[in-house]
Amino acid sequence: MIDLSGMISIALLKKEVFCGSEKGMRFRLAKVSNEGNEDVLEAVIWPEPFNYATTEEEKKEREQFPFTKEGIGQAVDWMNQKHDSEPERWKKKRIIQA
Repeated sequence: MIDLSGMISIALLKKEVFCGSEKGMRFRLAKVSNEGNEDVLEAVIWPEPFNYATTEEEKKEREQFPFTKEGIGQAVDWMNQKHDSEPERWKKKRIIQA
């Protein structure tokens, strides 16, 4: 279960992107601007093993939340729900190298 209590804050997210992982699922939280040019919190999840930059867009799933302390909690709840509801998606895949 993802628990970011005491690890991140709005002040941190104003300056930095926060990345982490939980049992096969990688995630990224970042401040972005929505279509109305308002700051929102974007949560992105994708399966391991690769990082955000090298993972294909079609493997990523995004959701936006208010850019508030409550929004961080909502993002964590969403990520945990996705992790629990799709266990096969997060099973580690073997990388075969030639």
